[in-house]
Amino acid sequence: MKKLDFKDRFLYPAGTVFAVMAVSWAGYFGSACLENDALHQALAKVFGTAYFLSVAFGTLYVYTVSYLRGASPGERVLASAISPFIWATKENLLLLESYGILESIYWYLNPLNFWLTCFMALQMGIGGIVARTVLRRRGEAVTGVTPASLALIAVSVAAVVSGYAWGKGENLYVIFLAGYRALFGYGI
Repeated sequence: MKKLDFKDRFLYPAGTVFAVMAVSWAGYFGSACLENDALHQALAKVFGTAYFLSVAFGTLYVYTVSYLRGASPGERVLASAISPFIWATKENLLLLESYGILESIYWYLNPLNFWLTCFMALQMGIGGIVARTVLRRRGEAVTGVTPASLALIAVSVAAVVSGYAWGKGENLYVIFLAGYRALFGYGI
């Protein structure tokens, strides 16, 4: 496998998903300014769906493409995490309107970010398998499935199933809320 330069193996895959995320975010919220309600609703659905897909499934694309372009494991993980991290940070910055900076930073530990992190790990495991399968079809001597990919998939699925099975995920929120109250009191 040929290792491409940094912009081709890291910036382009991560930048593509980020661009889709940014444009769809702007389109979703920008469509609210339209006077035509039918057009607003149609654009909101299209851009909202693209926004969700870029945040929720962008990791699979970025991880797979960066792997195929020769990115190291660390580069693949970092590139895959850029858009979800920016999304989470955007949500955290919105909290600064009502909460202090430490409380906003604590928001990174919320259950939604837990689910997103598990889903990202699942996609990285699947992306590794997909990339190695493509490389094998290109004639390279790699295996399609590795123990590391299977372990990543298994651990992420087990975390999601365990978190959901344990009170349908509500217990994770209770723990998050108890941590908030222990650190910051009952808030506003």
